[in-house]
Amino acid sequence: MSPRVPSETTLQRGAIAPRWLRALPVAVLLLTVLFQVSSPDPAVVGFTTAVVPLVAAFVVGPIWITGMAVVVIGFLLTPFFRPAGLDARDLFAFGVVWSIGIAFAWVRTRFQARLVTVENVAQAAQYAVLPSLPDHVDGLSCAGLYRSAQRGARIGGDLFDIRASPFGVRMVLGDVQGHGLPAVSTAAAVLASFHEAILDEPDLERIAARLERRIVLDTDEGRTPELFASVLLVEFRDDVGEMRLLSCGHPPPLLLRADRVEEVDLKPRPLLGLRLDPQERPSCVSTVPFQPEEVLLAYSDGLSEARDVDGRYYPLAKHLSGLVLPPSPGRLIDFVWDDLTRFAARLDDDVSLLAVTRARRGGRSVERADG
Repeated sequence: MSPRVPSETTLQRGAIAPRWLRALPVAVLLLTVLFQVSSPDPAVVGFTTAVVPLVAAFVVGPIWITGMAVVVIGFLLTPFFRPAGLDARDLFAFGVVWSIGIAFAWVRTRFQARLVTVENVAQAAQYAVLPSLPDHVDGLSCAGLYRSAQRGARIGGDLFDIRASPFGVRMVLGDVQGHGLPAVSTAAAVLASFHEAILDEPDLERIAARLERRIVLDTDEGRTPELFASVLLVEFRDDVGEMRLLSCGHPPPLLLRADRVEEVDLKPRPLLGLRLDPQERPSCVSTVPFQPEEVLLAYSDGLSEARDVDGRYYPLAKHLSGLVLPPSPGRLIDFVWDDLTRFAARLDDDVSLLAVTRARRGGRSVERADG
């Protein structure tokens, strides 16, 4: 299952306007012809055809407008419909207006094609930073969601993934400082370093060191500006029924159990990218039991810092209390996102969610215990 981005209108190459909208210029043109025939002052009505190319430029392409221009000019040259007093200067004015409409339509279609290209590039970048999540990874079920703070943008500085490794299933959820291309580039580099490190490093501290080294090296080589990143690393061990967690300046996740919601007690290390000496980064790995029918919910600070109209922060743990467990990760993610959008006046930062539980057969919906 891919990380889900709340749907927005997606541009497609060759996309066309709805039929009713494309028919609007033709309807205006037909009405003009009708008025031309029935009006006692056909000269006035004839000049109203000048509005047709301006309307058409927003909904159809230059070829269509060129065809309509030929029809209109031919219509005006027909003796039966030709307005009295129409001379060469008037025809020239008509030609200029229709030429402007054709030019507008050409610019619009070119601009739309450029937007399609940019959106395709953004989508490719999204898959680099937020790769597709499978429904199951070695006995675990998972689901993720990402929402960019920039309206209309698909990607920002957040990243997450979950993959199997020789040392168990490992998960990362991180947040790179800032927005825009520098944050996206740093997030992609951190995620690529994570994919390599989990195959070689036996503990989470070494994985965190590899991620920080990547950030520092990219900064020193001038590839990216100096940015910092918060990261949550989790290792799931199926053989012992527990998980190990390491936070580098990241908000602690929530653990949903059958009768309560708990914030996992972590001792976070400093952010990645601060260039601290190793002794300034003490070992802060926490080991927590993780049994079937329990759900780990990790999130970025964009969620915890969301506020309502009165300035109150979003109380995620409070809103999750009373849920009937075990929900599927996907249903839990949907519930949190819907609840957040109802609560928050606006979202000023990227929001990432990642839910993980031990895979089981069957399951029940997310419902409130109080009905």
